[in-house]
Amino acid sequence: MKLILYYLALLVFIAVVAGFLISQNSAANTMDMTAVLWVCVLLGGYTVAMSLVGEGKTEDEREQHHRFVANRWALIAGTATLSIGIIYQLMVQHSLNYWLLIGLVAINLTKIISFIYLNYKK
Repeated sequence: MKLILYYLALLVFIAVVAGFLISQNSAANTMDMTAVLWVCVLLGGYTVAMSLVGEGKTEDEREQHHRFVANRWALIAGTATLSIGIIYQLMVQHSLNYWLLIGLVAINLTKIISFIYLNYKK
C-alpha cells in the first residue's frame, strides 16, 4: 500500500508541475527566472524519485519479473515518445530539436552497452 501511495504522490506531483507549465505557456506571459529555476529543481527531484521507484530488494522471482516487465514497458514508452516527437517535428514543423534525437540515441545506446556488458560479465 505504501508503494501505491508513493506512485500516486509522484503522479499528482508531475500533474501539478505540468499544469503550472501549461498555465505559464503563452506568448504574452513569459516565466520569470525564479519560476524557471523552481520548475527545474522540481523536475530534477521528480526524475530522482522516479528512478528510485521499484529499486528495492526483490523478495522472489515474481517481483523480479514484474520489475523487468515494468522497465521494458518504460523503455518502449520512452523510445516511442521520442520517435513520435522526432517524426512530428520533421513532418509538421520541418525542423528538428536535437535533444529529442540525443535522448533517443542515449536510450538505445545504454540498452546496447548494458546488453554487451551483461553478456560478457563473468
